[in-house]
Amino acid sequence: MKHPLFLLLFNLIAFTTHAQWLTTGFVTDKNTGEAIASAAVRNTSRQMITTTTRLGAFQIFAYSGDSLIVSCVGYVSQKFVISKTDNKLIVELLPDVKILNEVVVKAWTESRFKQEFLKAEVPEKVKISIEAPPGIWGIPMGDFGRMGHDYATLTPKMTVKGPISIVYDKFSKEAKNKKRLAKAQQAEIRRKQYQQKMDTLWLSRVTDLKGERLGSFLKFCNLSETFVLSVDEYELTVAVRGCLREFLAVRE
Repeated sequence: MKHPLFLLLFNLIAFTTHAQWLTTGFVTDKNTGEAIASAAVRNTSRQMITTTTRLGAFQIFAYSGDSLIVSCVGYVSQKFVISKTDNKLIVELLPDVKILNEVVVKAWTESRFKQEFLKAEVPEKVKISIEAPPGIWGIPMGDFGRMGHDYATLTPKMTVKGPISIVYDKFSKEAKNKKRLAKAQQAEIRRKQYQQKMDTLWLSRVTDLKGERLGSFLKFCNLSETFVLSVDEYELTVAVRGCLREFLAVRE
């Protein structure tokens, strides 16, 4: 029983002393000389790997003749073979510099966008004929088209705008001017509605103020358009009377 144990110990000692040693070293940037942290040091012959410390130092077991590969993101990998005298290594990596082709970015103007977009091979308009109930002619369908009829044959049909028309209507100057006009018209409608609800005769009855005092009160009680148009007459009366109390308290 002692003989096999002796052979096992002998083989173990021989294995640990047969041309195997702990190789240490540093990995640095060849241009600046600064240490490279987190670089990978791989012994491809023994399937071992380690990484460098923040000071660029590393340790790895290797035999004479083993191949080492040192790599790091942003650097050119370096491969070399361990010799008997390589027990302390200084590995210098070159930065991996890649030159990209020059890229020029130019913005398109509105006219250029229209020109390029209109080159697409897409039908300008798609006409679909469908049956519609009698008496329904010329029904607008928002930005997508219109329900109408063929004036020549009086056949009901629906005209649907193509994608180019929709995009053009959305981004063209004409469409922008239409939106501005619609916005101005809506603002004018709201202004008239505000004046109707804040009628001076009605305010005079609610506040018992007239003439210059009523004019001063209107300037003092400057209720917002959004509030006035969103409340009913009772809520508006309460708000006006609240302004009146504050107005009289300041005047007194």
